[in-house]
Amino acid sequence: MNPDRSVVTVAIPVLNGARYLAEVLAAVRAQKVERVIEILVVDSGSTDGSLEIARLSGARVVEIPKEEFSHGGTRNRMMKLARGDHIAFLTQDATPADDRWLASLLEGFEQADDVAAVYGPHDPRPDATHVTKCEMERHFEQWGNGGHEIDVQRLDRSPAGLAWYRSFPGKLTFLSDVNCCVARFAWENVPFRDVRYAEDQLLGRELIEAGFAKVFHPEARVIHSHDYRPVTFLRRYFDEFRGLREVLGHREPFGPKRTLWTIRGLAGADKRWLLRRGVRGTALIRPLAYSLRHHTIRMTGAIVGSRADRVPARLRKVLSLEGRSTFTPVEVPRSVLLPEPASGPGRPIQPVEAWPWEFVRRGHPRRPITVVPHAGRSGGPLTIAWVIPPWTVGSGGHMTIFRLVREMERRGHSCALFLFDPGGPARDPARLHRQIRDKFIPVEARVFVGLDDFVPVDVAIATNWWTAYPVRDLPGCREKVYLVQDDEPQFHATSAERIWAEETYRMGYRCIACGKWMADVLSERDGLEARFFECGTDTETYSFAGTEGREPELVVVYGRSETGRRAVQLALAALATLRERRPTLRVALFGSYLDPVVPFPCTDLGVVPPAELAILYRKARAGIAFSLTNRSLVGQEMMASGLPLIELDGENVSSALGESGHLAMLAKPDPISIADAVEEVLDRPEDAAAMACRARAFVQEHSWERAGDQVEHALHEFLANPSISASRASAQMSVAMDTAIPLRGGERGSEQERNDEDERSTQDPEGPGADPARVEKGGSAGQVGK
Repeated sequence: MNPDRSVVTVAIPVLNGARYLAEVLAAVRAQKVERVIEILVVDSGSTDGSLEIARLSGARVVEIPKEEFSHGGTRNRMMKLARGDHIAFLTQDATPADDRWLASLLEGFEQADDVAAVYGPHDPRPDATHVTKCEMERHFEQWGNGGHEIDVQRLDRSPAGLAWYRSFPGKLTFLSDVNCCVARFAWENVPFRDVRYAEDQLLGRELIEAGFAKVFHPEARVIHSHDYRPVTFLRRYFDEFRGLREVLGHREPFGPKRTLWTIRGLAGADKRWLLRRGVRGTALIRPLAYSLRHHTIRMTGAIVGSRADRVPARLRKVLSLEGRSTFTPVEVPRSVLLPEPASGPGRPIQPVEAWPWEFVRRGHPRRPITVVPHAGRSGGPLTIAWVIPPWTVGSGGHMTIFRLVREMERRGHSCALFLFDPGGPARDPARLHRQIRDKFIPVEARVFVGLDDFVPVDVAIATNWWTAYPVRDLPGCREKVYLVQDDEPQFHATSAERIWAEETYRMGYRCIACGKWMADVLSERDGLEARFFECGTDTETYSFAGTEGREPELVVVYGRSETGRRAVQLALAALATLRERRPTLRVALFGSYLDPVVPFPCTDLGVVPPAELAILYRKARAGIAFSLTNRSLVGQEMMASGLPLIELDGENVSSALGESGHLAMLAKPDPISIADAVEEVLDRPEDAAAMACRARAFVQEHSWERAGDQVEHALHEFLANPSISASRASAQMSVAMDTAIPLRGGERGSEQERNDEDERSTQDPEGPGADPARVEKGGSAGQVGK
């Protein structure tokens, strides 16, 4: 059937659904959208009046034999029958919560051009048990900043992103066709698999791994829940997990201790849910007993069902709510990115099409950096290629890169951004450019995906350790520079990644480091030639506030537990110590997508937008943002807001902030010392306020304009003193740099034009702006720029 863009189809498979079907269909008819709503019901043998209800509602009804029904195959049939370009799926007992349900699903497709599916949360019915209500809330809080925001989900194919995906696949693959909408263009490429169960989970995984996006929309809510009697509940879960094993190969983890701890943890979550709703004391006994029974039955059904191949056929039939005695694995393509479920002592493993570490393998043996010899250049506009890893919205490291790009553009330099994402999906450069402008800051630089379109420039800049490998070998560049924002080998445990990151410091790059401490490390430890820039702060967003209006005992903590170098558990240990002294102490954590594990009651704010974060900083009395490697900009933003900062005492921090009490309280890395430092801030408000004023003045001196001056001067200085002189290979330059790079809005600059420009330049040989901070190779730090 030819799709109609003016139509949206709501598709509902039905079998004896009379209990809720009239309610569901009435709610669908009440939806407020600008398209025509087609209601499509496919019935597989109802005998309870469902067909009459559907026809009376005006639905288009198609009947099929019961034996032809399968969850995946029937939904493919509905996609083919549907008139709409977008097909919203409901089950016969999932009622849209309000008249904006369908509009919210369609709004999800407006978030990006590559959105394939949109799904929303399930609200339990009013008579649902506390266990069901708690489970549903907890489940859908995984997305959208606690279930409150639209959440666009894509697979990050960087090494770190793939590692995260393998650890938490369900965060990206989850899709429920109880309540979702599928775009026809995506389904034509990735249809439902014709399977009995788990068709939606399989579709979610295959869409994500094919490079499409999914969207969670918090307003696309349905009312849907089941509360079964214990035996029925066991049999339902047996069927569900047998299906997951047959289709996805899933085996529910099992072990006496592990399973008991899992049941205890789930019951504990129910208890916390009840406590938040005022249930206390003896009133907890009965619901918690119910919780323990419920989760024990659930785990039993999951463990046995996912091992149904080992259960006798006669017992399988008894345990099955469907009365099915079979165990029939379904052959579906396995994920090339996720580990294959264990199936025996040995099995063949197929190679992936794009192994993400191939660039490292090809980066050996060790070899010199490839640069074009030249006579040296002082001043003048530059062509700069920034090779960057893929990003997620909110990435602080990418924001720093884009700010520096904008500063270079403001000074008349032409920049291009090359996304290096080994093994990543195809991406649209125009869309990436829009995302930078909309989600980070406006830049003019053109965006290229991959390095196939790379042509000669004055300077190519590697921006993290794995971009250092390809940048080293790029042809036709006068200079190669390594922008080092942190000591990246320390991000990794003892591993191949750590070895490979350390190798980039042996490549011989000339470096521009973030801060003097990082430049000192590169110079003294690694013998590299290094300059540095000092990060600015958005002082308009993070405006200063004095002591008035601050909550007396509120301490905020940068709680990004995903990042070990932020030492979150050390901060919590210290605050637990302090709380023993000050029971009224209040602690708010922010900055993490993960559920915190805490030793005392806290408030978890999750990932907070900058404007809201600034308000939090102006309310609190003390802020903790720890740094075990290079300093976090979070601490600088706290300082800008007048929030007294507590940091760990180390050369990485004191080299910039001075002694403890001058700009921040610096504490030894043990719970008692940190607790003492926080308490001093709380007990001596006048001293803390004076420190906060000095910290604000310090931050104001460090602007992004100044950082741009420092980076620009370093680039001009590197070019004025080339790595390889023209006398060594003058002919190489004329051949290798005869091509132009398309950089900004169609600008092109040939090598001859750049040489002519050099001859016309009348700028000072030292370049415009302030002297940058300098660290000579193998020497000590020199002067800091203005």
